[in-house]
Amino acid sequence: MRFMTKALELNQILEEISKYAKSETIQSEIRNLEPATDYDSIIRQLDEVMDMTSVLQRAGVLPLIPDYDIHELLRYAGLDRVFSIHELLYVRLFLVMERDILKYYREAIRSKIPFRTLQHYFDDMHNHQSLLSYIHSKIDEDGVVLDDATPELLKIRRDLSKLDKQLQDKLHRILTDQSAYLNEMVIVIRNNRYCIPVKDTFKNKIKGVIHDMSASKQTIYIEPEATRQITAEIEHLKVSEEKEIQKIIALLSEEVHACSVTLKDNLDLFLSLDFNASKAQYAILLNAVKPNVNQEGLISLVKAKHPLLDQKTAVPITLELNKDIKTLLITGPNTGGKTVALKTVGLLTLMMQCGILIPANEESNLSIFDQVFADIGDEQSILQSLSTFSSHLTKIISMINQVKDNTLVLLDELGSGTDPNEGVSLAIAILNAFKSYDIRMMVTTHYSELKSYAYEQQNMTTASVAFDKKTLKPLYYLQMGTTGSSHAFLIARRLGLKEEVVKDAETVYQGRQTDLAKVMEKLNDEMLYFERQKEKLSFEIAEARKEKKEYQQSREKLLKEQDMIIENIKFKEETKWNQLKDEARLIISELQSKSKLTNPEIASIKFQLNQGSTQDDSHRLTDELSIGDEVFIIPYQQYGKIESIKNDEYRVVFGKFDLYFKKTDLRKDEMKKEVKKTVRQGNRSSEQIPEKKASFELDLRGYRFEEVKEAMDQALDSAFLTGIQSMRIIHGFGSGAVRKAVYDYIKLSPYIKSSRFGGEGEGLNGVTIITLK
Repeated sequence: MRFMTKALELNQILEEISKYAKSETIQSEIRNLEPATDYDSIIRQLDEVMDMTSVLQRAGVLPLIPDYDIHELLRYAGLDRVFSIHELLYVRLFLVMERDILKYYREAIRSKIPFRTLQHYFDDMHNHQSLLSYIHSKIDEDGVVLDDATPELLKIRRDLSKLDKQLQDKLHRILTDQSAYLNEMVIVIRNNRYCIPVKDTFKNKIKGVIHDMSASKQTIYIEPEATRQITAEIEHLKVSEEKEIQKIIALLSEEVHACSVTLKDNLDLFLSLDFNASKAQYAILLNAVKPNVNQEGLISLVKAKHPLLDQKTAVPITLELNKDIKTLLITGPNTGGKTVALKTVGLLTLMMQCGILIPANEESNLSIFDQVFADIGDEQSILQSLSTFSSHLTKIISMINQVKDNTLVLLDELGSGTDPNEGVSLAIAILNAFKSYDIRMMVTTHYSELKSYAYEQQNMTTASVAFDKKTLKPLYYLQMGTTGSSHAFLIARRLGLKEEVVKDAETVYQGRQTDLAKVMEKLNDEMLYFERQKEKLSFEIAEARKEKKEYQQSREKLLKEQDMIIENIKFKEETKWNQLKDEARLIISELQSKSKLTNPEIASIKFQLNQGSTQDDSHRLTDELSIGDEVFIIPYQQYGKIESIKNDEYRVVFGKFDLYFKKTDLRKDEMKKEVKKTVRQGNRSSEQIPEKKASFELDLRGYRFEEVKEAMDQALDSAFLTGIQSMRIIHGFGSGAVRKAVYDYIKLSPYIKSSRFGGEGEGLNGVTIITLK
């Protein structure tokens, strides 16, 4: 009676778990499992099952085969008994399973799946690959001994094959030669001898031994004398073959005998793995976890479910018993979940002490008890002529006689089944009897007097199963610290009892209800209100914590990104700086190596110094842009107007161009600079370089012949960007070299529509007017 497992339905849990076991030995062991009380043993079992759950979820189920338990064969091995082919095949299957399990382990390790507390099982496992290879070299998967198992067997079977061919050839020749005497042209076997069907009238025509005759006696089956010698040789070889096969089987048996100890070790390991895997697969089905385990009598279940209920629809319960609150009195309507709460606490405690994970929140805490007593349900005994009340009382008497400290007691509907006044008195006396021990107890009741009694006790508290007064349906979860009504009047109305009858009942009840009961009812309503407020506040706190956590994660992410961006920019800028220093050193080195610079060289050096490094705008904040905005186009250093926007593409019109740009290429609110017309006067010194800004005029006086093309290219580019239609090219009269260079350029340029010399007031032949396309 230490653990009342049947009342709490532990046997059903163990039956479900045993279905996952591959070995009958483990199936039987699981069905007969008893709760343990040793703390270290329970923790070890729970840890192994938890680790096995993790392994199975990541690596899949262990490759255990059905009925792999070869303990009987290994017992025979100790007796040096020669195995049969069938038994050797069984050993072979065991070795193949061993190979697959070791492969499973190696692949899991490669995938970095930790085995933790299960590691020692695989560290202690022996590898019998050499024995498996030896068996494979002797017999095939169907148990047929292979021809090349031994040289002698190979020779015997080759000789048998030759003689069998000779026998068949001779028989076919006899069929052909003696066809006139035969009923059929077939070869038949009688008494394991090859015979031919001879007509009865010709039986003396063929020499041989008669082995049989047909039912009609018209056909005689004769073994020809010519084949008897070959047949005798075949029979002799078959005897030799059988002897050789028995010799091979004996050799295989000896090899198995030699490995019997290590095979037994592996079998024990596989049984342990099967045991843990069965528990783990059931835990995965329930989404079960390992609870915290203590020895101080603390029971703290958080969102726990009864494992035999549908886990998708079952309502979880939360409750606590400890050294300050040793007894919990649960009240509420019938079918509201009081009994389920009792069974859940008792069953999860037994499961934990059996090393089985429980369907609850991982913050749950369960204590190890030396005894678990339960009086649940109606177990009326017809054979013993005991009523419901007597049956309950008999069990409770046994509990009181055997109770001791560190016991969990679960009593359902205490004091029911007899006169209410006597039942209440007896229930209080029973509670007082248990109160003298350091135990944890849960009791369900409908009696109001027991509710009052609970309020008066120091180490006792109440709980009620939630009930929806609007729908008149139970909600099944527990409300700690409250006392629940049976709601008989509400349920009677819902079921259709006449209103006047219900009102009459309420009047009678109010007359009998004590002032204390009324105060308790009012207090209970207030406690329910505060409990709801507490739940609401807890939910809001949880949401606030969740949002705080998300904010902190976002902040950390942004700070990391910021550090990465700063580091990236720093790296790029340092690279640019080093690049510029290298370029400056190169320019200085070139200047130091030359005593005098030509104008083109000076212009080239100035160009290099003015170029600098290209600007990186990947981290520049962009402006908000809309259709119609005037923008500065960074790549072209020009101004334009946004005509349309599609996704991140901005269509901008500037001058004669209509192009698409990214947002990062545009800048808003830049002060538009006017293109100023300038007229170059005077001679250009040899140190000057042409202006790069857009102009209606290009002054080439002082330029060399080879410098004209570059100046014309730059002038035309600027003219196209600013929308200028014509230009005045000043080349002067001079020697005509510059003018020739200008006209050579005009002839080859596809962008010039026409050209002419300047007219009166335009510079005459010292100027050329060009019109652009």
